[in-house]
Formats: sequence, structure tokens, C-alpha cells
Amino acid sequence: MTIKLVTKRPVESVLWQDYRASETGMIVYYASDPVSEVPIREIPEELESPVQPEPHYESGTFGLYGCVHPKIRKAFYKEHNRHLFFVTKYVGTDEDYRDKVLLTGYYRIVKTADAKKFHLRYCPEYGCIDSEDCVALRAGEVKFLSTEDAMVITDEVLKEWNFNQKLTRQSRIILNQEQTAKLVEYFKSKDNSLEDYLYETKRLQPHDPDGEEEDGEASE
Repeated sequence: MTIKLVTKRPVESVLWQDYRASETGMIVYYASDPVSEVPIREIPEELESPVQPEPHYESGTFGLYGCVHPKIRKAFYKEHNRHLFFVTKYVGTDEDYRDKVLLTGYYRIVKTADAKKFHLRYCPEYGCIDSEDCVALRAGEVKFLSTEDAMVITDEVLKEWNFNQKLTRQSRIILNQEQTAKLVEYFKSKDNSLEDYLYETKRLQPHDPDGEEEDGEASE
């Protein structure tokens, strides 16, 4: 099954539960797309691809339509964090921002679900087969910023967050309440460019010549 067919499954395919948390946060990394000016997630060139649609800002979920970083998601859940932020190394078409690390996205998590059965049944790639469960996160608030409004993350900023490692796809940065509050306020001060992310993501998606069959399979 292709990634596109997986995302046709409704969000309510899993049982979501209310999530109680503190006002702390975590920053996670995502790979951005090289042919887009907007720092959207990486888009596969073909339908059959290991590239997973995460973060899935279309549905405000993380860890449902792709099984990326299951340990990081479980840690987020166990630490009772409320706020999830997304950072990427910009590789897009705007040369002014090329290779800069940008804080672009924000989720306020309000629900969680065990998505293991969903992943094993529908996802072409998953990392939770040997786990008891696999936590998916769902946001009540989703915000993504334009390249111009995104926060540039320098080495000095990382040090302020007590993060002294090389930033990689496996990185997670833990934020206390004060640090989290500052980032939440930063996002509140900026316009939401989510519609630009949605438009550009849809535009670059690989074409499926058999759309009618896709819809039929997804409704099973």
C-alpha cells in the first residue's frame, strides 16, 4: 500500500483519548523538501516510497500516518509534554535561508492513541513491531510559519536550551516551562502559514493515475 493510500484512512481509524499534560515542550526534527520555497516536509517523488508524511499537518497528527521516531513520541507522552515544536534544516529554493536551521511548526497536543495496529496493517514502513504500543499524537492547535517568520536556530540558541549535540533526525530537545512559554508566545506573534504548507504539499505530491480505485480502497 502506498503512502497516499495510508493517508486516505480517516483520523478516527484509531481510538483517541484525552491527554493530560504540563506546559512543557519538546522540539523534534523533520526533513524539508528541496524543491519547495515553503519549508514543507519532504515529499516523495513516487507513490511507492519510504518517505513518510510526517509531521502530517493536514490532520494535525504526528506518528499516525507514518511510524517515525516511535521512541521520541513515547518519551513525549511519558514526560507529559503539551507542546510539540518542529525544526528543520532548510534545503529549499530560497537561497537566503539555504542550510539554516529553522523552527517552523507548532502543535498543542490534546489527544493520544495507540497506533500500533494501524501501522502494522496499513503503513509500508514502521518501527514499532517489537513494541507493546506506539503512541500517536494529535493536536488541537496547529501552526506553521513562513520562511521569513520562522525562528533561525543558531548554536547559541541550542546552548540556551542545554542542547550541545549535533542536530540530527533523531534529535529531541526538551524544554522547561519557561522555554516553552517563550516559543509559544513567538508563534502567537506570527501569522499562520499553514494554508501555504497544505497547498504546496498537495501540489508536489506524486500523481496517482488511479484515483477512483484509491478512494474505494480507503473506504473499506
